[in-house]
Amino acid sequence: MIQSLTPRPLMLFVLAGLVLAAAHLGHAQVPSAESKPNILFISVDDLNDWVGFMNGHPGMTIQTPNLDRLAASSMIFTNAHTPAPACAPTRAAILSGVHHTRSGAENVYWGDEPRWREFEALRDVETLEQFFKNRGYKTLGAGKIYHSQAPPWSPTSQVEPANWDFYYPSAYISHPFQIRAPEDVIYPADVDNTTRPGGERGWWTWGPVPVEDDKMADYHVVDWARYQLGQEHDRPFFLAVGTWKPHDPWEVPQKYFDIYPLDEIVLPEVKDDDLEDAFDHGRRWIHQWAVDNRQWEKVVQSYAASITFADAQIGRLLDAFENSQHADDTIVMLWSDHGMHMGEKENIEKFTLWEESTRVPLIVSVPGVTRPGTSSDQPVSLMDLYPTLVDLAGFDPPSHLDGRSLVPQLEDPERATPPVVTSYQFTWTDEPVIGHTVRSERYRYIYYPEINLEELYDHDVDPSEWDNVAYQPANQAIVREHRQVLLGMLPDLTWDAGEPEGYAVDGDGNIRKIGYRSY
Repeated sequence: MIQSLTPRPLMLFVLAGLVLAAAHLGHAQVPSAESKPNILFISVDDLNDWVGFMNGHPGMTIQTPNLDRLAASSMIFTNAHTPAPACAPTRAAILSGVHHTRSGAENVYWGDEPRWREFEALRDVETLEQFFKNRGYKTLGAGKIYHSQAPPWSPTSQVEPANWDFYYPSAYISHPFQIRAPEDVIYPADVDNTTRPGGERGWWTWGPVPVEDDKMADYHVVDWARYQLGQEHDRPFFLAVGTWKPHDPWEVPQKYFDIYPLDEIVLPEVKDDDLEDAFDHGRRWIHQWAVDNRQWEKVVQSYAASITFADAQIGRLLDAFENSQHADDTIVMLWSDHGMHMGEKENIEKFTLWEESTRVPLIVSVPGVTRPGTSSDQPVSLMDLYPTLVDLAGFDPPSHLDGRSLVPQLEDPERATPPVVTSYQFTWTDEPVIGHTVRSERYRYIYYPEINLEELYDHDVDPSEWDNVAYQPANQAIVREHRQVLLGMLPDLTWDAGEPEGYAVDGDGNIRKIGYRSY
């Protein structure tokens, strides 16, 4: 039976006194009882499971040698999921420790949208970096950790300057600059740019940039972090480093495109009429535009190139770390905020509740705790990052955390975990539609209360999530178990006994659209 998602008491874990079971990135020393571990907290934006060690694209090998070597020296979570399939709500949830479904902060972006501190549940919470700063840590940040943008796109940021000893390039700018590809590359004359997603001269672009790596923003973010790793610090540090890539625009130096010749690109497999039994919330017109304008292969090529570019920058960071004086007493945690569709389920975007959007890489390395090359297939949430770091540092956890410590899984990868929840509010539909998904070890369950639609996918037989079996009589007990998980977080949630709005269900439990509008 599925366990409840209700947070359980966290196990207090003390690094001192442990015997080092295996080398950590080539080093073998445990910090003293008087010290606290440093923390290297790495975020890679919009990175799905196409990385080498997860092999998420069965038709292509994406080159990520540096992520692979970190994974080989650490423990990986192969079934890790984001709380939201979008940058802003996910980062606010991870760093506040409060799931946005409970706080109400489903849509916190920039400009006129609410700031995350404006929500009652988040007004006074101690954020992750604030927690460590208040307990004597030096807090250093660089790049995209919280959601922040550079002018002119946005004048706002989620970052709170008072929580950081220093933030590079500033608390209000997540990257120092952005080099763009030539106009004729990203807006080619043979493409119908008037209908381009994001507008005729929009942000949704891809193509090679005729510069070397040191002209890219992420290079300088990593350079600053490398400098910090090379310094002595008078107290333990919490160093957060966030790369922008592979977030769009998928524009990186030419040499990364050369790794993936256009005629060798393998497109993800798409099932005809895949969304006839599911909620069409992923704006599949974007995918259709790419197909109609012969850009799909270029999009996949550009995303793959952007992943490998990001990997190269992470490699530079790891080189500095491994050669630093801090490698023996530093926890390393690497994560991505959400995944990305590259055509799967007729989507080229995030913003869905299927596997491609919610599943993310998660790598954890702890001296004396993690064993190199281990992995856990149990479902975990990025909401677990905050309590895990608190637990590993030997502090009592704050009472507001919605996640759970992963220390038991770090010690025993086979130890079972409860299912995890991802939620999102889809605002581009005629009326806003909120959706919730529960990912257990075997199943994905999705519920859209406004239209009374449920989806269920059995990953043992349907890893692509092509067949919605939520209404089949044999699966009703499984559906009820997953409903209970949602009720643990949302006790007021209800289910209507009638058919979903815009769908028909036959006697065998097969569901199909009947005049439902596609978005």
